[in-house]
Amino acid sequence: MAGVKTYYRPRARRKKGFSLKRKRPGAFSVSFLGKKFFIICFVFLALVGFAGHFYLQYRIGKLEEQKRNLLLTKARLSAKISRLKKDPKAYEEIARRKYGLVKDNERLIIFR
Repeated sequence: MAGVKTYYRPRARRKKGFSLKRKRPGAFSVSFLGKKFFIICFVFLALVGFAGHFYLQYRIGKLEEQKRNLLLTKARLSAKISRLKKDPKAYEEIARRKYGLVKDNERLIIFR
C-alpha cells in the first residue's frame, strides 16, 4: 500500500431530535413514525372523548326526564296527602272505591 494516500475524514455529527429526512430510499425514519403514532393516538383519544361526551349528554337528558317525572309524582302524592289530612270524606271515598265498603242500610251493586 505504498503509493496510496488515505485521508482521515471524521463522520458528520448527528443532531439530536426529530428528523423528517429519509434514511434510505423507501423507508421513513423512526422519528416520523413516532410523530405519526402520536397523531393517531391523539385522534383516537379525541374520538373516544367525543363519544363519551355525547353519551353523558344522553344520560343527562334521560336523568332530567326521570327527575321531572318524579317531581310530578311527588306533587300528586303531596296533594293527595294534604286532601286526606283536611277532608274526612276522602277516606270514605277511598274505602268505597278501593275496598268496596258500604254504609249502614246501603246496597252495593256492581255492573259488569
